[in-house]
Amino acid sequence: MTSRWHQIISLGGIGMLLAACPAERFRHEKYDCNSSSFDLQSIVVNDAEVGAEATVIGYSSERVAMITSIDDQSIELDTNTQLIIINRETGKIQVYRGKRFTILACKVTVFTM
Repeated sequence: MTSRWHQIISLGGIGMLLAACPAERFRHEKYDCNSSSFDLQSIVVNDAEVGAEATVIGYSSERVAMITSIDDQSIELDTNTQLIIINRETGKIQVYRGKRFTILACKVTVFTM
């Protein structure tokens, strides 16, 4: 009888430990856009929190963007020359540069571990 209780307590303890572990330790979001007019080939987000940096890969250069706002549906990036708003669910990206504006349909790739 006591060995049965030890098994139940052990399984309960293991279950609690597994429930306390984060389900996602690493997240890599990539948005492939291919817009030569806005020099935007892809955007890579590794650290999804306000104040973190994202990488904006263009055809002529690679630049860093600051994450200014983020939630489950969208990410807002500032590159000093462009404002980029990403819809995390659909992959649509709004790009504002000066008086120019466009909406891009991008391919979303998410890798989690």
